[in-house]
Amino acid sequence: MLALVRAGYRLTRPLFPFLAMFSGIALLIYILAGVSLVLALALTTTAMVAGLVFVLVMSSPDERRRIRSTILIAAGAGFIATLAYDASKSVLSQLDPSPYNPFEVVRIFGTLIVGETADPRTILLVGAAFHLLNGTAFGVAYTFLFARGGDTTWRRALATGIGWGLFLETFRLTLYPGWLDIRLYAEFATISALGHVVYGSTLGAVSRTLLRAVGPARAMANT
Repeated sequence: MLALVRAGYRLTRPLFPFLAMFSGIALLIYILAGVSLVLALALTTTAMVAGLVFVLVMSSPDERRRIRSTILIAAGAGFIATLAYDASKSVLSQLDPSPYNPFEVVRIFGTLIVGETADPRTILLVGAAFHLLNGTAFGVAYTFLFARGGDTTWRRALATGIGWGLFLETFRLTLYPGWLDIRLYAEFATISALGHVVYGSTLGAVSRTLLRAVGPARAMANT
């Protein structure tokens, strides 16, 4: 029995960065399988929490401190990067004369979670919260996969951050046009791609800065 528990620990530990993307995976399940976003989010949240608790319980006290510290720093970096992403989209949309609205998806997120009959302000608030959760969670996944406790160079931090942003962008370009019936594809692709470059570069720079400021905090996938 103990051997099975240890085997589960060795499997769960490197998988945590992917479990950290629970909200994005829930959205992927909704788009591809048609499962309710609320149900999908409940399932992926449960899996993420269970995986994290299992890893923390099985880790040494020193490892638990490093893991908790890294999660907090990574969440902060992801949140800041998401704000930078939104700011860049806002600026780019103002420079583009087309009627494309890059923030319409926020309202759609809210509608999927609370329903079309909810108060419009509630829909926007919930949609914005889900959007920020996605960006923050993707930031946590990135930090555990690539940040290496802040002991990387600026060049590598920016390269991996931008690469991560463009990796996320490939899913957006693949799924969103068909799902949302986007007609202004060129505008959508341009604003989205540049926004993800801003997101990724900000994420790489901020995560490196914060991790170096508090000392080494190597990620679960790298220990």
